Amino acid sequence: MVTPNARRNRGQVILIGAITLAFILLGIVVVFNGVLYTETISSSSTSQSTADAEVVGQNLEQDLVEIANQTNWNEGEFKSNITSSGGFADQYRNVTASSRSVFVNVSSPESEEIAEYGYIANGLVGNSHKTIELDDSVIEHLVLNLSASSHDSLEINATTADGNSSNVTIEANGDSFIIGGCIINSNKAKFDLVTGQIDGVSSLSCNPQGDLSVIENDGGSPENYSSIKFSGGNLGSYKIVARNGFNHSPDGHYFDIWKLNINIMYRSNHVSYVRTVETVVIDGDNE
Repeated sequence: MVTPNARRNRGQVILIGAITLAFILLGIVVVFNGVLYTETISSSSTSQSTADAEVVGQNLEQDLVEIANQTNWNEGEFKSNITSSGGFADQYRNVTASSRSVFVNVSSPESEEIAEYGYIANGLVGNSHKTIELDDSVIEHLVLNLSASSHDSLEINATTADGNSSNVTIEANGDSFIIGGCIINSNKAKFDLVTGQIDGVSSLSCNPQGDLSVIENDGGSPENYSSIKFSGGNLGSYKIVARNGFNHSPDGHYFDIWKLNINIMYRSNHVSYVRTVETVVIDGDNE
């Protein structure tokens, strides 16, 4: 027979056990939520740091392009302006360190110059014939900014120092271009004759890169060229960079920085990376 006291003692034990179990479950929930919150904060901080790093890299690239242009205009020394004691890299690092807990550094990639100089020329293409005579030079950069508004065609012929030649024809049809059967749906575009790339294009029916890259300039054994000839209608303008210069000074001939090779190092509590930037400073918005 169970006495009232025994029933009461059993009830107290059950009550105490239930309360203890409730506290244990509450503790587990608090700890679990704390872990989730910590992971969320950590993930959020890392994402924010990554976004900050990208913004810093983009801003730095824009600043360095502007310094390169200022150096060209004022005939200064770009490398010393950037990497010397008290130069841009030191100033930027000090300002950044005072506003946030990050380390930013700017340097040149291994075995490369931070700024590449070259003989640069620019002018209009077409209007019958135009020839650029080079001093048996490697062509570092050759870009055409063309408009398709005039229904005409432009042939580009590149002749090497050995007498070999390669050519491409770009046809303009009012609102598109045609290269080797490929239709480029844009009334304006930028054609790179070294890389074969096309900028400012909405769509392509096929990729004419093989036809367009008439200039051989791979890292191992680039070709030397004696001339570039434009024949046909006036579809736009050209910009060329020759390593050794020109035989006769073409339109707008000058010697300046044309490209930057820069390592940007960003390091914070959450993100650390090195970004290599190769930027042509003489084209488009950077010009």
